Amino acid sequence: MGAIAAWSLLGVLGAVAAALAGGLGYRAIRQRRTARALTIAAPTGINESRFVRAGGVDQWIQIRGADRANPVLLVLAAHGVSMVAATPIFRSWEEHFTVVQWDRRTVGKTLIRNGKAGADDWTFDRLAADGIEVAEFLRQHLGQDKVILLAHSQGTVVGARMAQRRPGLFHAYVGVSQMADMSRNETLSYGLLSRQARAAGNRKAIAGLAKAGPPPYPDFPAWMVKERWGLAADPEARAFRKLLVPLIVTAPGYSARDIYHSFADVSFLPNSLFQETMACTPGWLGTSFDVPVLLLHGDQDMHAVTAVAQEYFAVIEAPAQDFVLLDGLGHMAPFVRPDLIETELITRIRPLATRACRA
Repeated sequence: MGAIAAWSLLGVLGAVAAALAGGLGYRAIRQRRTARALTIAAPTGINESRFVRAGGVDQWIQIRGADRANPVLLVLAAHGVSMVAATPIFRSWEEHFTVVQWDRRTVGKTLIRNGKAGADDWTFDRLAADGIEVAEFLRQHLGQDKVILLAHSQGTVVGARMAQRRPGLFHAYVGVSQMADMSRNETLSYGLLSRQARAAGNRKAIAGLAKAGPPPYPDFPAWMVKERWGLAADPEARAFRKLLVPLIVTAPGYSARDIYHSFADVSFLPNSLFQETMACTPGWLGTSFDVPVLLLHGDQDMHAVTAVAQEYFAVIEAPAQDFVLLDGLGHMAPFVRPDLIETELITRIRPLATRACRA
């Protein structure tokens, strides 16, 4: 899932390092330009980055928005890459929401601060408990009763569990590229990616996927071989890489260490989390929600396969629920067409939060 996105970034790490060595001055100029473009001028706005204590460790969050009175949108990213560097992509969201990016234990500044000690004991329940503490902090810090939960790819496993455990914290749960039945998903995904590679005449991807073989995969490195060549077969991933790599390299405040982790964190997933990922089923994930549920899914998603997400949606029970197909889009939809996600959030979800505030 999210690993597919970051694999491409890992592949260009060497080239980025070489470019940095010869272009630090240019990078500094670009960082300053980006910082100016991200300036929040409104006196009612907020722009904070900080560690908060959750699960007994310091965890990094970024809070940005034009008006502190706007609904709070807590974003749970896919595995492997901190989304802090992607802030410019979601800049327009900040006019309507206070957008919070969270580096979980496995990524970014949280991983840099705490390291990998105890990682073998990390589970999705642990990550969900962390997320609940983050949401509790946001409620108190921003003076709002509830937040909106937006999760992408592997983040949807964490988000679904958070929403079901503590529905009173959330206006709604929004899943983008929802994960569900991973055994079925991986079988279908392998077939879709193999056919895509053959249709494109991509001989390297054809050979790489054949070498990886069909699922199941015994461990995370074996799965990553499939993901790597699946990425090579996915045309949308090229647009994603072209978009995100420059943002990481020129992110304001990013050190060389931050940049390194932006590319390298994808290669780290504790075995406990990998095994839980592969064992994910609708029953394990949970199907009963006490908050409204909106699933947004690219109709061309070959990684979190669209049909599997639709099957999961069919057994969900929630006070209100909707499934929206994003025409012509795949797994990278939030990055290549953030405007479509924004429209759905404003139209379908923001009114829920607004009504709750008025009540």
